[in-house]
Amino acid sequence: MAGVDWYLQDLIINGEHYPPPRNSEIQNVQARFYAISNGDSADAFITFVCNEIYGLLIYDEFNPVFSFTYQENTFITCTLQVNEDYEGLYFNFFYAPFGSIYNYSITTDTNGYKVLLLTSPTGDKAIYGDNILSSEDFYSPQFAIHPNPAKNELFLTAKNTTQNLKIKIFNIEGKQLSSKSITLQDQKAIDVSQLLNGIYFLNIEDENGNTIIKKFMKE
Repeated sequence: MAGVDWYLQDLIINGEHYPPPRNSEIQNVQARFYAISNGDSADAFITFVCNEIYGLLIYDEFNPVFSFTYQENTFITCTLQVNEDYEGLYFNFFYAPFGSIYNYSITTDTNGYKVLLLTSPTGDKAIYGDNILSSEDFYSPQFAIHPNPAKNELFLTAKNTTQNLKIKIFNIEGKQLSSKSITLQDQKAIDVSQLLNGIYFLNIEDENGNTIIKKFMKE
């Protein structure tokens, strides 16, 4: 665990998934365990969004658990509100009383990358990888479309956002057919009744300029 740059992939609070933001201000949410005393064991921890949390740790000799004995953090205001909100959520994961037990495990995924899972005293989870995910990896899990194929309406759902979104539809040749702004709260119906049968692309752009594309079929 020590000596590895870990990149946050998902934060699970009360069963809800909160993947980290990626925008002009925040490229990655990074964490690192490292040694500040002799030996190669990790006894310090640092992570940051806009601000950083620094802490001292103690480990159980026989079990994969640790607890904090000291913490401090900086006090910088994020420029983007989405980052400010996420920072509060993420940092709260580590704000258990000193001596509270965090569990950890390290596994290897099918691509050979290491995955670090931290479980807080309340059962919430932070999942890290030793590789930087692409933008598609970060944002695709947030949005889903159904049914696919669609007849008259295509429903767009999101796990954890109520942002204003710009929605564009393109045909297979890349021609833009429509554009509209929506506020997404759980689910939004998009009228596709006027489209001819075929394959189309739904371009979803959030308030920070992050864009993902979902392919769907009209029948």
